[in-house]
Amino acid sequence: MRESRSVVAAVVLSWGLTSVAAAEVVPLQDLEQRALEHHALLQVGAARERAAAATVREAESAYMPRVGVNVDSNLGPGRRLVKVQNQFHRENGVVVLDPDDYVLVQGVNALTKKNTASALTPQWRSTASLALGANLYDFGRTQAAVAASRAKLESTKAERDLTKAQVVAGVRIAYLTWLSAHQMTQLTTTSSEDGARRSARVAALVQEGARPRAELAPVEADRLLTELELERSLGDLDGARLMLEQAVGATLSTTAEPDLSVLDVASIVAAPVQPSADPALRVLVHQRAALEATARMHRKEGLPVLSANAAAGIGVQIAPRQTTRAFPNYIVGLAMTIPLWDGGGNKAAADATEAQADELRLRLESTESEREHEHKRARLDAEHAEKRQHTAELLLEVCSTRVADVEAGYELGAMQFDQVQQARAQLRRAQTEVVLARVARAEAVLRLAP
Repeated sequence: MRESRSVVAAVVLSWGLTSVAAAEVVPLQDLEQRALEHHALLQVGAARERAAAATVREAESAYMPRVGVNVDSNLGPGRRLVKVQNQFHRENGVVVLDPDDYVLVQGVNALTKKNTASALTPQWRSTASLALGANLYDFGRTQAAVAASRAKLESTKAERDLTKAQVVAGVRIAYLTWLSAHQMTQLTTTSSEDGARRSARVAALVQEGARPRAELAPVEADRLLTELELERSLGDLDGARLMLEQAVGATLSTTAEPDLSVLDVASIVAAPVQPSADPALRVLVHQRAALEATARMHRKEGLPVLSANAAAGIGVQIAPRQTTRAFPNYIVGLAMTIPLWDGGGNKAAADATEAQADELRLRLESTESEREHEHKRARLDAEHAEKRQHTAELLLEVCSTRVADVEAGYELGAMQFDQVQQARAQLRRAQTEVVLARVARAEAVLRLAP
């Protein structure tokens, strides 16, 4: 019986195919791959991931020393170099001034009777130095910032994985809609062709006098109804095709047709949902970890920072009517920055972030429960669809036999046309139910598939 129903289903799904040799069968997996390669949402996710990775490098840069060049040039009085002679005593105690033995003192505003006016004369002074600085110890502030940025990067990666899953799910839904519309179009095409043949046959019987002329009108009405169904199916097929192209982000060829093997996917396995395997749950897990790391970073922002700095270079002074002179310039030092009070801003930021993390924890628990129910519902939907398919295939066998019997009786004059019309309507209903049941089962199986 199972083999018989499989044969009937195969006949139904290939009903009315006239030019399959020219068709291009497009597998679902190929469209999923095309969507993952070209979809705009995934490109946005990739850009966000690059930005998060750059944030990690920015936080890690606090571990590295800072190197730079400082250049200073200014004009002002009192910056001249003043010659100060050295004094030394010989053994006999006589003080001797050596004109060649002197020091140049910078930054002295020397006022004497002779240089009262020149002491205020503007003079240029320029310095250039290579500066080096580094944080020696910040009590875990940098470590917390790096941990927070890395957690945000993992959260961004999880969000991109969720986007991939959503894109794939959208392609699957659109593909099954397209497949269903394609099969319904094949059925209505066959019905329309049968209606045209039946109308011609009844017209011939009326011409021969074997059937009354009154049967021409219902036969023609039935033919027109099948044409209306065909036009509606063609419109649904075009709409489903556009929806699939939008989900994939690419245009299908004019000869593209769905792969019917997707209707034979295996039944879904009843397995518990793991947060590590579900993209939506994984996003919440990483978002919560990122918020917790950010809260720790805020709490450490009030700790001291011990830093070291050094600079070395040369200075040049240009004085009016004096020789330009160069002198060494350097500085080495340690600094301790101790925040005393920020008005409670860091604590408030940490408290707010921790509250957001608690909210995500509750959302995670709720989402885990929802996903488990969705998994169970998908499995039940697949089981019910299999039962519908079984019943529809049995109904199709009965209706096919009844149509053959009624049409044979009609040819012999033992049946009325309304009986033929009713039998063929039941056959179309059975054909439609087989298609819908198979599509519903495939949709349920693929709903939570990886």
